[in-house]
Amino acid sequence: MPPIWPFKKKKSTSRLKGNKYTENIIEYERKNDTKTEEKINDKSHLKSKTFLDAMKIIDNSKKD
Repeated sequence: MPPIWPFKKKKSTSRLKGNKYTENIIEYERKNDTKTEEKINDKSHLKSKTFLDAMKIIDNSKKD
């Protein structure tokens, strides 16, 4: 029969529990700004002449 293990398993505790930095946690909410949503959904730059010219140059260079 093998001998009894002399060491006991330690109980695991949360590292954050005793940390001073976790006592005063502040949570913030982001405001839904309609201006930023409009900018994200704005696709007018895809129709501009400079963008279309640049895309033509890129497409021509891939074909050659």
